[in-house]
Amino acid sequence: MTPQQEKFAQNVAKGMNKTEAAKAAGYSEKNATRAGSMLASNNNPRVLDRIQQLQEMGAMKAGLNLSTHLVDLKDIRDGAMRNGAWSAAVTAEVSRGKAAGLYINRSELTVNKVESMSKHDIIARMEELSLNTAGILPSADVIDVESELLEDETESTLGTQQSQNQSG
Repeated sequence: MTPQQEKFAQNVAKGMNKTEAAKAAGYSEKNATRAGSMLASNNNPRVLDRIQQLQEMGAMKAGLNLSTHLVDLKDIRDGAMRNGAWSAAVTAEVSRGKAAGLYINRSELTVNKVESMSKHDIIARMEELSLNTAGILPSADVIDVESELLEDETESTLGTQQSQNQSG
């Protein structure tokens, strides 16, 4: 590896983007973007390995590795428990689990458009939700709006006919 490539690897390991790292390593401004991309590509495994090695060394110097991170979180949890700060203790313990890879972040999106559902489907879905939520959804009678509207119209029509019959 050339001294220029070493300087590039050091700059990338410090956090510079590839173009800036190439410029700082002595590559021309005109070719810095191209040089940075080429140096940090699979075509230059020695440079990539050196960047990774330098980053790992930096992490070790900073004391950042999974083991120390987990121990630190355990200490935070234990201190919070001693102080009766249960919420902080739980948060620290959950953070330990996440750092150790014990949790999988999954999300599921289900779209049910009421407009596209039949009355029967809506009632079935409401019952399913009520069962799945241990009855958190309030139970209530199903109101058949269409039937009520028809009844109102029928009563209105009958009332009009009766008043017409009485006046005629």
